[in-house]
Amino acid sequence: MRWLHLTPLNAFIIGLWLLYGAHHSNAQTACGCPSADSCSPCSGGISSITFKNHGPSTYIWVIDDGVEIFGEPVVSGATFTVEGQSNGKFDGNRIDLYSFAFSAQELVINCGMEFDPAIFYGNLTMVSATSKNGGPLCCTSDDGSDDDPEILGCPINIQVAATAACNAVVTWTAPTVDQCDAILTSTRVSGETFLLGTTEVVYTATNSNNKTSTCRFNVTVVDTGKPEVIKSTAPIVINADAQCKAIATWTPPEFSDCSQITLTPNYNPGSSFPVGSTNVTYTARDLAGNTATSTFTVTVKDVTGPTIVKCPELINLNVTGNCKAKATWEPPVFTDACGPVIVSSSHNPGADFPVGSTEVTYTAVDGAGNESFCKFDVVVKDQVAPVISSCPEDTTLSVTALPGSIAVDWRAPVVSDDCGIVSTTSSHNPGDSFPVGTTVVTYTATDISGNTATCSFKINILWEVTNLEISQLLTPDGNQANDEWVIGNIEKYENNKVVIVDRWGSVVYTATRYDNTRNVWKGENSRGNIVPTGTYFYSISIHSGPSVIEKKGFIEVIR
Repeated sequence: MRWLHLTPLNAFIIGLWLLYGAHHSNAQTACGCPSADSCSPCSGGISSITFKNHGPSTYIWVIDDGVEIFGEPVVSGATFTVEGQSNGKFDGNRIDLYSFAFSAQELVINCGMEFDPAIFYGNLTMVSATSKNGGPLCCTSDDGSDDDPEILGCPINIQVAATAACNAVVTWTAPTVDQCDAILTSTRVSGETFLLGTTEVVYTATNSNNKTSTCRFNVTVVDTGKPEVIKSTAPIVINADAQCKAIATWTPPEFSDCSQITLTPNYNPGSSFPVGSTNVTYTARDLAGNTATSTFTVTVKDVTGPTIVKCPELINLNVTGNCKAKATWEPPVFTDACGPVIVSSSHNPGADFPVGSTEVTYTAVDGAGNESFCKFDVVVKDQVAPVISSCPEDTTLSVTALPGSIAVDWRAPVVSDDCGIVSTTSSHNPGDSFPVGTTVVTYTATDISGNTATCSFKINILWEVTNLEISQLLTPDGNQANDEWVIGNIEKYENNKVVIVDRWGSVVYTATRYDNTRNVWKGENSRGNIVPTGTYFYSISIHSGPSVIEKKGFIEVIR
């Protein structure tokens, strides 16, 4: 195989092409010489040639055989055909090829030319040629090279990040080979999916003479993603035990990753935690060393109040002066497993206490705000009874009618005490009704120490002795003097009856409930006429308690 002579500039440009270009095909086919039964000897001159652009990109090629017969850009890998313009063949014995990347190439064109598709003209090769009278040309070389093929544009090592599926689709620009008859094969192709880790990709070029060369590079898929938390552990709140600690258990959080994960917690389920809030953190590390964390809190609450070692009992005292007494005691002691406590009290030992019962309270508060109380009473007793003065005297009253009771009023006695409030009770109250007989009324005064004093007096209720004042003269003449028969004290006996008859025994007047006002005799008979002057006889019956008393006599009526 022969190569064109290159200037230094063109050599530099071709070097750039070898480094960066021609990465578009995965394999080169054989040079493309026609088979022996499809070609024929050259006859009548060369009529057309088909070229192929092996460059890495588009190049503008200008071809002339005395005049320009082609001048267009040719994309990488494309073929183009130029034809002779002089009576069906190229004019003269040569054509010139021009491109900005290569120096001018001169190609001898006649039936004695060498047709070898393995020969490069710049980055062009001849893939076919025809003669004017003979048809397709047969190759004039052995269509192969004794040199090892050179692989151009071998990719450098590739490193990519894995997807969530722990793999990656990796692409690269495939290399090319400098011999058109060389076939390029590879262990992997661009666009395939690669697993985590490093995979070697090997391209092998083999020409028709079994000369080979290789191109090797590594594709490394790196796991750069952190493990993902798919299930967190909820915060835990538990109560402390007597030692101010608590055992907590939980289900660890769950992570996902495309590789195996190692979980490392700072606390394990079943650990003991102090009062307060503690962060529990799980660190997930995958095989690539990527880490992620999931944190939750374990809160231990102190819900137990301080412990009382000894609380004083009831203290009983007697008044020592000024109705007070001084009390002393040993203050209670409080302890708490979780820390110090603050103790306050309503009273202190040595304080003066008034008569009565006073509650003393000690309050202990721990750091969590839990409270405990010690309570006891200090009882101060007054040994002097209250004083009752102005006790009412005995009272005697009389009644005239059934049921034989009467309301009695009096002024309540005066109660006093040197040491505080006194409560007073009485068997009866002023204004109460009392029956016939003797009733003892008792007042009882009790001070706050339970000392008592009493005051008693009697209420005597008697039946009244009947004492009617009966007038024996009636002068119904309208002069406002003795116009009505007044029976003194009869109004006291509501249950009464008065009957008046004349000398012949005829009833002149009768009445019940005689009261000297509404029911009163005015000297009239039953028809309302004033009776004649004369003597008339009366009969008066009254009910005095359980007895019925009758009074009889006469009255003079003077008109």
